[in-house]
Amino acid sequence: MDTPTKSITVFTGALGIWLMAFPFIVGSPSPAKWNDVVVGGMIATLAGYNYSRERIQGGPSKGISGILVLLGGWLLFAPFVTGVTGGLLWNDVAVGVLVTAFAGYNVYVAPSEEQTVTHTPTNDT
Repeated sequence: MDTPTKSITVFTGALGIWLMAFPFIVGSPSPAKWNDVVVGGMIATLAGYNYSRERIQGGPSKGISGILVLLGGWLLFAPFVTGVTGGLLWNDVAVGVLVTAFAGYNVYVAPSEEQTVTHTPTNDT
C-alpha cells in the first residue's frame, strides 16, 4: 500500500539531489555551491532513511522529519547568508519551502502512523 508519506519522502529526497546538482548546472560561487551540496546531501540521506523506515516500520521518523524541517528552514535564509542572487536564490528558497512543507507534514502525521504499526510476536523455542 502506498501512503502519502512515502511519496512525499521520495519527492523530498529528489529535492535534495536537485539541490546538490543545481549549483554545478548554473555555476555558483563556492560558499553557496558547497552549502547546497552539503545540505542537499543531508536532505537526500535523511529522506532515504525515512523512506527505508517507512517501508520497514510503516511510518516516517518524527525526529528525522524534524531535522528535515530545520534544513528546509535553513535553505530559506542561506542565500542571504552566502550572498547569492537571481536563480540560485530562488532555487534555494523554493526547495526550502517544499522541504519544510513536506517534512512538516511528515512530522504531523508520524505519531498517528507509529501508533498503527503492529508487531507480531515471535516464538523463540
